[in-house]
Amino acid sequence: MNKKIVLPIVLFIIIGASLGSYLLISPLSSQDLFLITPLFLVDGDYEELERINFTVCGVTIDDFAYWLQDIDKDRVKDSKYDLIIIDYSSDGSETGEYSSTDVTYMKSSGDKEKLLISYISIGEAENYRFYWNTSWDANEDGIPDDGAPEWLDIENPEWEGNYKVHYWDPDWQNIINQYLDRIIAAGFDGIYMDIIDAYEYYEENVTHADWLMIDFVGNIADYVNKSAGSNFAVFVQNGDPLLLNSTYLSYIDGIGREDLFYYGNEATDDDWRNEGINNLNAALAENKAVLVTDYPTRKSKIYDSYTNCITNGFLPYGAVRDLDTLKEYAFYPAT
Repeated sequence: MNKKIVLPIVLFIIIGASLGSYLLISPLSSQDLFLITPLFLVDGDYEELERINFTVCGVTIDDFAYWLQDIDKDRVKDSKYDLIIIDYSSDGSETGEYSSTDVTYMKSSGDKEKLLISYISIGEAENYRFYWNTSWDANEDGIPDDGAPEWLDIENPEWEGNYKVHYWDPDWQNIINQYLDRIIAAGFDGIYMDIIDAYEYYEENVTHADWLMIDFVGNIADYVNKSAGSNFAVFVQNGDPLLLNSTYLSYIDGIGREDLFYYGNEATDDDWRNEGINNLNAALAENKAVLVTDYPTRKSKIYDSYTNCITNGFLPYGAVRDLDTLKEYAFYPAT
């Protein structure tokens, strides 16, 4: 037999025997399984996974999707996902805002209506939104010009067109209320608030920056409750250390967490991952929905992310980083 063939076979036998012995001798924790699973999965050989479900504003969901760019209204309508997070506008701008007719159309899928949740950034200003004035940074150098609002801070160097804001400033919070009015008027079922972790940027120089964010989220929850009723869902994204605060938890219906098990195709750091799981468990303990979006591109990594989410009681979704398409997987089909 050719030596080039013998060596891989021998290595396969040795590795398989070692792994088999380890499995027999040492019971696996979910973290152990997380590390081992990608070694023996082969693309195409995936069993359908068990379902995780949550109740959100009286509606049971057992799958969700996250799609912000290049949205196709027909695909949203025809999708069987129970909950879909989209932007309130087809292109993010005022002229692209969805009408109530559009939203009603997308929520209907024949046998049932899905929950349509609107994305909204509350911790940064975006220079393509209805509230933006080009004079605030006319030369586009990322530094607010004279005459810009006091709440406006420098551009996020990692995200062009997004600017830090003093989210505790009443004028900024009033803008967010106007934003919420548009979302509610369009008929969305809730909001998905991003850049909650903005408090981390300011906590060294602003006293109680975390509590200022908690209070802001509480004010938003009160505002939508009065404007849209108690069946309007309030989700936050990331900033999960705040989940250890019971007051903060009382304001929300659920949390979305990104990059928990994978950052791209790389497994996340053990400490990072375990801290996140611990924080999210605080939400589970209060019957809050936990949605996890990872962004691997390899199918084995996507499957492993789903498996780990389900092991921990989280609802999974495998997205592309640009969030410009709707992904579906046979091993966890939208129902």
